[in-house]
Amino acid sequence: MFGLFGRGIESGAFLLAWTVPNLLRRLLGEGALSAAFVPALTQRREEEGHDAARHSFAAVFGVLLALLCVLIGAAWLVVLFLPNAWLAGGAGSAVSEADDYAVLLRSLLLILLPYAVPICVLALFAGAQNVAGRFALPAAAPIVLNVFWISGLLVVTEFESSASVKARWLAACLVLGGVAQLGLQLPGLIRSGFLVRPRFEPRHPEIRRIACDMAPMILGLSVVQLNILATQLIAAFLVPETGANGIMFLATRMLEFPHALLGIALGTAVFPLLSVLGVRSDRGELSDTVDHALSLGLFLAIPAAGGLLVLAPQIIDILFVQGRFAARDGAETALVLRILCLSLPGLVSVQVLARAHYAIGDKRKPVRIAVTCFVAAVLASIVLAPVVGTAGLALASALSALVNATWLMVSLRRHLAGAGSAKTRTRVTSLKALAATGPTCVVAWLLARAAGGSLGAERGFFARLLAELGVPILVAVGVFLVVAKLLRASELDELVSRLRRPRLRR
Repeated sequence: MFGLFGRGIESGAFLLAWTVPNLLRRLLGEGALSAAFVPALTQRREEEGHDAARHSFAAVFGVLLALLCVLIGAAWLVVLFLPNAWLAGGAGSAVSEADDYAVLLRSLLLILLPYAVPICVLALFAGAQNVAGRFALPAAAPIVLNVFWISGLLVVTEFESSASVKARWLAACLVLGGVAQLGLQLPGLIRSGFLVRPRFEPRHPEIRRIACDMAPMILGLSVVQLNILATQLIAAFLVPETGANGIMFLATRMLEFPHALLGIALGTAVFPLLSVLGVRSDRGELSDTVDHALSLGLFLAIPAAGGLLVLAPQIIDILFVQGRFAARDGAETALVLRILCLSLPGLVSVQVLARAHYAIGDKRKPVRIAVTCFVAAVLASIVLAPVVGTAGLALASALSALVNATWLMVSLRRHLAGAGSAKTRTRVTSLKALAATGPTCVVAWLLARAAGGSLGAERGFFARLLAELGVPILVAVGVFLVVAKLLRASELDELVSRLRRPRLRR
């Protein structure tokens, strides 16, 4: 996509329009709704049985559909009547491009807004399957979107039309991808026993409970995503150079790869268990579960952050510097990625710590922490954007995530005082992971640099991918495993035993 559009007005307008339905997804979907819906449905199923849980699911489904239709209709009206001058801020200093940018952004918003319906309902379907112990189809949903995204790019590349027309067709492909993601969940709903017709019952007691729980969670659990959204908007409208929000999007996209594999997956897997333990008021077991999840998460997140830190230039240059995306744009993106990757351990920890607070019924403290970190990050970004540019925005975002995770950890320790030893084990795990990451990063950097010097940019894509990324990463992983074994990291032994367990069953 960046090779096709570069960092021009097309990519800038596309990514801004893309943030709007994703904001609804994060507020009404995978963020607050999932955090409020999963514990409520879990409790209903535990206390009153599966039929009662089905009825609650149908009521929430119906109210969510109605709410989304109203919100999208209102958003369409706003977009239609919004003045061009308000939409042209992302065109940077090129005044002649302002009108084209405003027209393109308006059309892309109108196309992409309906994407919020399937993606928010998808979060509801995923939560119901998670409660029933099913995770595969919800986890596979992003693959479907990526297939439509990549296929759409391959198709529009062949169009003999302007870049603006190609951007509009690509947006339509993403909306179709959202519908396909939702359709993928139907077999899982059938097996989980939650395939029901939506019922519009706004006075259902479960609706009121979930709505009350969602209100504080909207900022509490989604602070990272809201920070990303605000950073996108600030980059588009306050950084003087056109396409700064594209740079931030691409660097954030690279960070989301390990964040999804580690943080989101870990938080999704552990949340149903935390909800059950919270309902049973088993603080000791809950403390041990949080301790266990954090140790595994940090053991993997710290070396992942180190790998991104040393290999960011090679990753960006090999994967994205092509077509209209120049080497200068790639260097700026690599710098932003290096700053953002420092927040990865915090991002992974937040996924567990925020859910642990909600599982024990503390909804106010995470909100206060989230609001404070979010406001501070936005204010810092507004100050830094015109002066430092994208690097300043990345620094504000990274610090916000780290402070948020630390604050949540301190708060949870107070809640679970005397119930476990998360403080000691988490600290030991972090120190061992840091000790193993040091030599790992040195080896990765030396191998990537040596390969880059011998191959050069004139070699083919796959040759550079193997020599500058594949080999350094594989060798570095081996170094990390050896050092971790010498340090007697218990997390490594547990991961190895889990990998061997399927073979033993056969």
